[in-house]
Amino acid sequence: MNSLQFDVQGDAVVVRGELDRDHVGQAWKEREQWLGSTGTLNIDLCAVEKVDSAGLALLIQVKAELQKQNRDLALRNVNTQLRQFAEVSGVTALLSLS
Repeated sequence: MNSLQFDVQGDAVVVRGELDRDHVGQAWKEREQWLGSTGTLNIDLCAVEKVDSAGLALLIQVKAELQKQNRDLALRNVNTQLRQFAEVSGVTALLSLS
């Protein structure tokens, strides 16, 4: 798979594919389709194959947008690669990955 998909499944958004600089721009433009409008946004990263700093930046931007709406972001099944990017970037606590 060489793309990025956000599939709304029940109370979660399952992210599939490559959460990287080649794909996050389109995901950001389409965010209204998967952000929802109320409550905590649960993002399940179980099917993410690749992530880079742009993917991490997308998650930080999503968190900021949700905070403006008094909503929370909960990340599930975060892979080692994303955890390492968050740690190096000093955003582990911001994204509640500790």
